[in-house]
Amino acid sequence: MDALDKLGISWQLLLSQIINFSLLMVVLHLLLYKPVLKMLEQRRKRIADGLEQADKASRAAAEAEAEKQGILEEARREAQEVRAQATRDAERIAQDIRSRADQEAQDIRIKGQADAEAQTAAVMADARKQIADLAIAATEQILGRELANRDEQERFVDDYLAQQNGSGT
Repeated sequence: MDALDKLGISWQLLLSQIINFSLLMVVLHLLLYKPVLKMLEQRRKRIADGLEQADKASRAAAEAEAEKQGILEEARREAQEVRAQATRDAERIAQDIRSRADQEAQDIRIKGQADAEAQTAAVMADARKQIADLAIAATEQILGRELANRDEQERFVDDYLAQQNGSGT
């Protein structure tokens, strides 16, 4: 203790300062250090939880984006299938319409040909009848009398005209 006295340090004062410092350290440890450490630990946990939540949210967002892309791709594929089916249906309908139109046109041509042939036949029959009547009338006028068997004369003229048509004259 002499050494302390030589240095001008009182051991009672030093002991009281050591006790005061120790008490201050205990009080600071209990009242400040532990609560600060506890607060820092809680903050570290909150930050870790926040990072974990952010990571979960990020994964969920990535999964949602992947699901959205899958749904969009499926919708695009379905739309393309619908478009292709509509095109095929339109082509089939157009082909059906063309086929029906061609058939109707063919039917109209056949009917027109049949009508034309019927009209030609009717005109030719009428012309033969008129020619026969004119031939008989001319014969009667040349002879100066009426022919006795008019039906037989008409048949004769018809046969003659039929032979003329058949020989190409």
